[in-house]
Amino acid sequence: MNETPSLTAKALPASIVLATGALALGHGLNGSWSIVIAIAVLGGLWLLGQWRGWGWTASVGLASFVIIAAVGLGMSVRNIWMLTGVVGALSAWDLDHFAQQMRESGQVKGARALERRHLQRLLIVGGASLLLGAVALGARVEFSFGVAMLLGVLATLGLTRAVGFLRRQGTGSASLRRAGDQRIDSQE
Repeated sequence: MNETPSLTAKALPASIVLATGALALGHGLNGSWSIVIAIAVLGGLWLLGQWRGWGWTASVGLASFVIIAAVGLGMSVRNIWMLTGVVGALSAWDLDHFAQQMRESGQVKGARALERRHLQRLLIVGGASLLLGAVALGARVEFSFGVAMLLGVLATLGLTRAVGFLRRQGTGSASLRRAGDQRIDSQE
């Protein structure tokens, strides 16, 4: 079984720390110290789970951090901290699944390039998410219900097409399956 690729092994805990820090800072600035402690414990467990190889920690960590961010929004915590926390958690979740797929694929030709390409795309998506999210948080636009529904449907269709495009470009598990087909036999 392969080990976690080196760049991913560094970016994954950094994403967890970013998510934990952003959520904790937002709730701390709001004076919600019990939630800050819960965030620190969850972030620590997530890091421990990654270190120990517990496969379930990424999904539990993501779900927990999204719930904590939603609670923060309900408590009027600064939106930007909640957005940053969720983007960091989502990045960590994605990196965890990428690392698992790479380990399960065995020895893959071009693994370094595949990892670098995945990290570049994740950085672009994460940065764009933060930028567009920050713009959206700063903009105050009112729509009628019908217009809001239409925009929601268009956004969903656009996201669906974007995901389909990325899958065709080989960023999903299909590229790992293709790369896994190119395994290097250790017996050769």
